[in-house]
Amino acid sequence: MAKDTPPDFPLLSITSRETIDKCKALKLRRDDLFVCSYPKSGTTWTQFIVLTLLIADKRHRTGEDVSFSHVSDFAPFYDIDAHWEAGEAGGDDLIKGIRKNHERLGRRVFNTHLRWDMLPKRAEAGAAVGDRTERPEQRPECGKFIYVTRNLIDVVASFYHHLSNQKEGQYTDDFESFVREFMAGTLPFGSPLDHLVSFARGFRVNATRDYRDQPLLLINYERMVTNLRGEVLRIIRFLGLTIPDEVLEKDLLPLFGFDSMKRNSDQFQPKSVTWLNGYQFLRKGKVGDGRALMKENIGSDSRSLICDFDEWIQRSKYRDEIERLLGLNQEDSAALFLSLVRHD
Repeated sequence: MAKDTPPDFPLLSITSRETIDKCKALKLRRDDLFVCSYPKSGTTWTQFIVLTLLIADKRHRTGEDVSFSHVSDFAPFYDIDAHWEAGEAGGDDLIKGIRKNHERLGRRVFNTHLRWDMLPKRAEAGAAVGDRTERPEQRPECGKFIYVTRNLIDVVASFYHHLSNQKEGQYTDDFESFVREFMAGTLPFGSPLDHLVSFARGFRVNATRDYRDQPLLLINYERMVTNLRGEVLRIIRFLGLTIPDEVLEKDLLPLFGFDSMKRNSDQFQPKSVTWLNGYQFLRKGKVGDGRALMKENIGSDSRSLICDFDEWIQRSKYRDEIERLLGLNQEDSAALFLSLVRHD
């Protein structure tokens, strides 16, 4: 599955190749934070959790309170033209509004669907941390990155609903056609397998025994559903935050549930695109919805489509590549990367 040249990465109309270049050229600061994922893997959920935790930590340490009316206020979508100044890449080319909000928060936070190899790795002068200078395309000199993953059959179902109700790049064909284009890597953001493998390479190069020095954290949607508190504690530890237990249990964790977010959906409905048919971005938040949609839309041929899905993964040599990159001893990273492609 490994390739000498980067795989294709089709773009929506809201993103140009010039912006992709700017995204990679941004110089990192020590406390920069990126919430990364292939689309529909739990990015917004993680983004909300991260911002809420950062604000709680800031309040605890300084007594200063900040708030946001929308998650993109403090964690904008990194990959779109509207968030960058015109002109060639160089320095901090983010628009004034984003820079101002980051100053209010006290650090820069972004959400992104770029692959690991497309993200910035070089630091501003004096910002590099420790010895992270080898293989700069894989090892960032500073900053933190959270990678969010989700079972691919649920991803494809959620992505279908998303693009079918989005004006920019609207998908107008049926679900089966969407699944086949998803497997072919011709939809926006390319192949999900290429995306996963790119971050697996990042985890291989950035593995360290010192948790505090780890630039990459692997978060999983299904684990957040079954053990939200445990995953939130991992994020707190990864970011080195200080949040009193009582505040976490009574004030924060109740906010992170899907029903609570649904009641405050205006905070999460993306603003970077135009929505059709009154579409609600926070739709179901369920595990297993993809398999149900395959049965609902394909009827008696659902097994055939699911089998094709599994055969696509086998042809790609994805499992072999993940085992080659991560082995079976890096905590449970390899097992988690492999579980994402199961259809049961």
